[in-house]
Amino acid sequence: MKYHTIKNKSPLPVAATILLLSAAIAFADVEQDWQKVTALDAAPTNGVKSREDARQLALQHIEAQEKALRIFLAQHPAGDHSFEARMRLAHLLVIKGDLESRPEAYAEAERIYDALEKQPSTPREKLPDVAYARITMFMHRAPNPDSTTRDTLMAYVRKFQRDWPTDRRAAALLAEMATLYDTQPEKKRSLLNEALAIADNKELRQRIDDDLKRLAMLGRPLALKFDSVQGAPFDVASCRGKVVLVYFFAGWSRPSAEGLVEVKRIADLFPAGKLQVVGVSLDKTREALTGAIGKLGINWPVAFDGEGWEGSLVRSLGINALPTAWLLDRRGNLRTLNALNNTEAAIRTLIEEK
Repeated sequence: MKYHTIKNKSPLPVAATILLLSAAIAFADVEQDWQKVTALDAAPTNGVKSREDARQLALQHIEAQEKALRIFLAQHPAGDHSFEARMRLAHLLVIKGDLESRPEAYAEAERIYDALEKQPSTPREKLPDVAYARITMFMHRAPNPDSTTRDTLMAYVRKFQRDWPTDRRAAALLAEMATLYDTQPEKKRSLLNEALAIADNKELRQRIDDDLKRLAMLGRPLALKFDSVQGAPFDVASCRGKVVLVYFFAGWSRPSAEGLVEVKRIADLFPAGKLQVVGVSLDKTREALTGAIGKLGINWPVAFDGEGWEGSLVRSLGINALPTAWLLDRRGNLRTLNALNNTEAAIRTLIEEK
């Protein structure tokens, strides 16, 4: 038998050497193809002038990523990076479903998760990743679920805890589930405390602490005093007899900035003696704030300190998401921590309360 000799190594059969070289070439091809996928991780930002521009740019980028992933999986259906490629593809499909309202994209993502959970080649240590991705997809698809959907989501979270009791992501899932129980304060508090007990991430613990801080204010008179950006002192105690809508926003938060238009519309529906709107800005510059409220003709009191998330007022109220809207009843009690949905009807209900 002929041998191929490699310096300082035992002789190998020629056939074995050819196999090793072929494997090395194949590995190089896989890695090169994978680099084409990961090269698309950085999203382009040039030329964005509007929300629609950003949406179209995001869709174009997703299409490019999706195409690269499908090509990679067609060429390398198994082996290195195939699991991650399928997880990435499912994630992109969820985003695509959101941006284009395409149920078939969600359905394909779910089929991918089903296949990954069932196929023997999926490493067991990767199964929690699939389960977590599936749950977050369902949560993302149902931001305002009915009670049946919410119960289904809760069952998924509990199953995740049972199947993977040491997975640290259970705390984040519980904290997210708590956001769905704004109308059930005790249930919300129970979930937050359960999440806090197992959370080992500093940012998550801070978020939960903020959530519990806000929850403790519910049903009680709210202390809210500041010097408004318009230059006049404001004390919410002076608004007794009126319903008060407190709106937290910032110009750099597009959803909350756009929400100002809806808040202004609602404010104009009610007499000044019935409703008082109060703004709390997390903008970093006074110019950004005054430009936004000036454009809409907003004249209600707005708090501003230029400190963003770290402002003393914002920290004292436990604000950690924008937009946020609260409603106070005519006695000054904080009645809801989530007034973003059915706002007008909720205000009318509080106005009519005896």
